[in-house]
Amino acid sequence: MTYSSALHLVRGVKSRLAQSGVQADALFHEAGLDEGDGLACDALTLSDKLSHLWELLVRQSGDPLIGLKISAPHRLGWLGVMGHIMLVSPTVQSSIERFQGHTRVGLVLPGARRSVPQQRYDFVWCVLLRSLRCAAGRDDIAPVVVEYNFPTPANAQVYEETFGCPVRFDMPHNVMEFSDTDLVSALPANPPLMNGGGERVLASLAAAEPPTFSAKVQALLASLLPKGPPHRDDVAAQMMMSERTLQRRLAEEGTSFTNLVDDTRRELARQSLSAGELSLKMLSFQLGFSEPSAFYRACKRWFGMAPSDIQHKKGDSHGMANKQSE
Repeated sequence: MTYSSALHLVRGVKSRLAQSGVQADALFHEAGLDEGDGLACDALTLSDKLSHLWELLVRQSGDPLIGLKISAPHRLGWLGVMGHIMLVSPTVQSSIERFQGHTRVGLVLPGARRSVPQQRYDFVWCVLLRSLRCAAGRDDIAPVVVEYNFPTPANAQVYEETFGCPVRFDMPHNVMEFSDTDLVSALPANPPLMNGGGERVLASLAAAEPPTFSAKVQALLASLLPKGPPHRDDVAAQMMMSERTLQRRLAEEGTSFTNLVDDTRRELARQSLSAGELSLKMLSFQLGFSEPSAFYRACKRWFGMAPSDIQHKKGDSHGMANKQSE
């Protein structure tokens, strides 16, 4: 399973905006999305901040269609974030259903105190569609239908032009429906420009398999770690179940809460150390360790080497690759 921290999520959105010419730094600050303390919050609070950001973007641009215009991805690696949001986050009500050769992907983005603006859904659907087109090497892939749980806007025809299919508003749910043939075409035998995150998301869509219970718990753990070591009673409460039920369901899938916390930290550490975007001190706190020395000991146990050695090894391999390409 590929995970993405709040830092990677926010940087992904900021990257899309920057590529579209939007000067968004001040807006990110106003929405409370500064890197560091601004991202050290639970998933629902982060979601509210993202909704606030989209409200500010619409207000600044005066364009209610901005979510349809800024989401073209430059690489499929960012689809790992979409996978985190759409498929495994327990704070997102998501569903994947198959019938009569079609796959329906339903999505409800979370919101605690702030309503989620339609532009966030526009953004998510466009990233998904354009990533599928990129994966398949075909610009003609289109959904069968897109449904919105929002009122019909004055510019509804732009949605049909963007998605290339009928778009219905005032529907019970937010849904994007594909033909299974198009989904399969987005999974070639040797997918170009695709890393593990994008491949898993697309494969999950094609197979229409819901995330495991352990995956949902891990996604919640990933959002809680920046605030410190997650506690079983807190996780059980957020999953709306008792601690005993949480333990039983994890045991049914052959794991435990303690093992899952360790597995989640290890995977997040592996990805972050490979990316090299965070200082070791900041990364240790992002993973919920009380001090960098605890993170050091964990890396020695997980990988057999210190975190700094992993970063140097990654840098050396990049250097060798660059020399060979010259």
